[in-house]
Amino acid sequence: PALAPEQVCAHAAGLVALLGPGSPAGRLAVSGRPEAARRALEPYREAFGERLYVAVQHRLEPGSREEIRALLALAERAGVRAVATNPVRYLVPEDAFLADALACMRRLVPINDRNVRRVNAEGWLKPPREMGWLFEERPDLVRASVEIAGSCSFDLGLGRRHFPAFPTPSGRSASSVLAERCWRGLERRGMRITRAVRDRLDHELATVHRLGYAAYFLTVAEIVDDIRAMGIACACRGSAAGSLVCYALGISDVDPIRHDLAFERFLNPLREELPDIDIDVESARREDVYDMVLSRHGDARTACVAMVDTYRARSALREVGKALGLPEPEVDTIAKAFPRIGADDLRVAMERLPELAGQNLGAGQLELLFRVAERLDGFPRHLALHPSGIVLADHDLVTRVPLERSFQGYRMIQADKDDVELLGYLKLDVLGVRMLSAMRHALEEIARTEHEKVDLERIPLDDPATFELIRASDTLGCFQIESPGQRELLQKLQPTCFEDLIVEISLFRPGPVKSDMVTPYLRRRHGLERPRFPHPALRPVLRETFGVIVYHEQVLRTLAAIGGYDLAQADHIRRHLDDAERLPALRADFLARAVARGVPAGEAERIWEEVAGFASFGFCKAHAAAFAVPTYRSAWLKAHYPAHFLAGVLTHDPGMYPRRLILQDAREHGIEVLPLDVNRSERDYVVEALDGGYGIRLALKDVHGISEEEIRRILRARAERPFRDVGDFLRRAAVSRPVAEALAHAGAFDGLGSGSRRDRLFVAMTTEPVREGEQLALEGPPEQLAFDLPEYSDAERVRAELEVVGLDASRHLVSFFEPLLAELGVVRARDLWRCRAGARVMVAGVKVASQTPAIRSGQRIIFLTLDDATGPVDVTVFERVQPRVARTVFHSSVLAVLGRVRRTGVRGVSVIAEDVWDLVALHRARREGRLAETLAAGGSAPTARAPRKLWHASGGSAGW
Repeated sequence: PALAPEQVCAHAAGLVALLGPGSPAGRLAVSGRPEAARRALEPYREAFGERLYVAVQHRLEPGSREEIRALLALAERAGVRAVATNPVRYLVPEDAFLADALACMRRLVPINDRNVRRVNAEGWLKPPREMGWLFEERPDLVRASVEIAGSCSFDLGLGRRHFPAFPTPSGRSASSVLAERCWRGLERRGMRITRAVRDRLDHELATVHRLGYAAYFLTVAEIVDDIRAMGIACACRGSAAGSLVCYALGISDVDPIRHDLAFERFLNPLREELPDIDIDVESARREDVYDMVLSRHGDARTACVAMVDTYRARSALREVGKALGLPEPEVDTIAKAFPRIGADDLRVAMERLPELAGQNLGAGQLELLFRVAERLDGFPRHLALHPSGIVLADHDLVTRVPLERSFQGYRMIQADKDDVELLGYLKLDVLGVRMLSAMRHALEEIARTEHEKVDLERIPLDDPATFELIRASDTLGCFQIESPGQRELLQKLQPTCFEDLIVEISLFRPGPVKSDMVTPYLRRRHGLERPRFPHPALRPVLRETFGVIVYHEQVLRTLAAIGGYDLAQADHIRRHLDDAERLPALRADFLARAVARGVPAGEAERIWEEVAGFASFGFCKAHAAAFAVPTYRSAWLKAHYPAHFLAGVLTHDPGMYPRRLILQDAREHGIEVLPLDVNRSERDYVVEALDGGYGIRLALKDVHGISEEEIRRILRARAERPFRDVGDFLRRAAVSRPVAEALAHAGAFDGLGSGSRRDRLFVAMTTEPVREGEQLALEGPPEQLAFDLPEYSDAERVRAELEVVGLDASRHLVSFFEPLLAELGVVRARDLWRCRAGARVMVAGVKVASQTPAIRSGQRIIFLTLDDATGPVDVTVFERVQPRVARTVFHSSVLAVLGRVRRTGVRGVSVIAEDVWDLVALHRARREGRLAETLAAGGSAPTARAPRKLWHASGGSAGW
């Protein structure tokens, strides 16, 4: 139990207590010790009085009737009432085994007779009729349960809003303080106060005042100011970027007037949800922000939001496998074979995914594993800290909501973001964004190496070099525009200004892609098709997107222009366009209003169909504009300071690609990759100036098994004086033996002393580590290693790097296959753009990313990115070839692909796969004289079924 009996009794006021057969008094009564049971019950009777009941259960097990008689006798002897209950563990009888499995999974024990003592499936939530039948001889017991339920009441504050108070000067309202700060903020930003600006701000302030949100905006502005005062980069995302109030207060850096953003998309009197302001901060400093917010606003009135981690395919298989007592390695292999899908899709995946079909995964003893795992789909596993949500309240939270400490030590409400809103709490989302940390690292490296202080808020938004890089889709590592699909869209779009980035970010979303908004927009943009406007009144609304509805804001303004709605009404309609019950009434109202305003009925019908069809696919322009800011800034840094920017990307991993591809991108930009070195490497990736260029030094934090404390000891010892030899390092850095061996294995000691890498590894393996606090030996002359052990080969060096830091830094993996690639006639990434459309080519490389996103046609298409040491190669694998090659695609890490060139721009090119081979298998076949035979056999054996819609995304492999 969570509470001792004396603690329960001390807080008895307002509570009802039920003592069942498992209580101390109940166990004594059932075991035939009635007087001892009465004495055990007495403290509860004194504390609870008439609110104490003895709970009896008819479990339909052997001995149940005797147990009931003993408990009823106890109630009569003690002078308390009895009540009928049932030990509910599941909703319906069919879930009994599932409940047993969950219980065993929670206790980390196998499902067997020793751990499961259930003799029937009666522990379900029984209806009143069923309970009445069980206790037909004592209907008063069932009536007592109804009375108890009716007497229970509590106040969670539902239906009310609990906003944090904001301290204001005596006699001043929060609304007046907000207005004053907004006008001052616009002046500070240098905005010219036109009539349109004045009217807009007055309108927003009036709405905020009417809804009672002034204190909330002031609180968020104060938090943002505090974040910036801590030297942490932050930015506003989402629809809040469409607010002039947010811009004036400094919450957002997006000018909503300049970008024609609609405040009503964010906040209006008809909006049923509470306002939601999302703040992006550097991911590396997110916990510092949490600490500041929780400290400033008080531990009692602030807490983090939880999220419910639920079972999906892989987690369900692993945990059910343990409960069934299956071998963990076998179950883990099975789980890894599946993409990241829901558990209820397991059988569909086995039947229809080519990479799984024909493996008989669900046969034999594994059938029960899959049957139980499927039932766990969506079941909660545990509560975890929400990655961003913080609640700010006007009262002590523990009085209304249950709280617990998260794994990280933060107070956490036992409710997810939706339930928090239902409880009436305002939620501030503080999201850790790794790109902000990457850009911060880049700025620090620029200041360190170039002695320049770059202010990203002051860089020009029309920099030619930046847009040249973007149009060339040289955007690996850049925020929002680095995926194969995004780079392809950049090639087609050819952005020339900041507004084009807003469009690009909005178009590359599942909705626009699925509804085919992209093609008409591109054709009209490049003059291949004339812009079409459904009605003359919509020309100003849709002019910027050539007559295509791209943004939610355009939906609002279309409804306003044709139907005469105000923007608040229009947003209310937009929010309910996916409500099948409301849609007919909304349509009828729009058509009537449009016709009344002189729009022909047929034209009004067409406009409604277009609005209704595109509303669910469009994207919030304010959100896109907010994202476009870090997108542009990251591209600017890569265009002007590529080494420093990529050092930041490597340190903080903000994008979709593994570090090995970012390192290769650095090489393509003329940046040398410098090896691990205990005298030069820092915790993070750093830039070093070289003759005529720059290098990026590998980071200590990537060494497998190294701790933060060991990194600090290395850096402290090195600050005193550089390490002279391996022995000197081991004496002064005092790292563990496995870490010392890893450093030697990866070449971090290669700059120390004489001998080979194996000599230095031998010293690391045979020298006793220095324990913390142990006296160091006096410094002696540098050691001379003369073991004459052979030096590492190139292959051994690369294998060591992959094992220790997960990167092939000294030599690219693909280089070991050069003779084979030459024999196959492989076209490299740097030359692929010269190939004509439709040309048949062979490409090869290390798989660094794979995705199967949902697309408009509904097909399952696999998108691959290969790294071939000269750049990335994008490969598309359509359904028709997947039955033959999918297993190779997903189970091999170095691939050769035969396919046809697809042109997507001047330098934009990808390959449509016709066949795929494991490059290691081809290498082996070549050695054995079977290359032609292996190529002719194809990538893998065909399977029976075609794939269906099961989407996933995963990173590639760091090596073989």
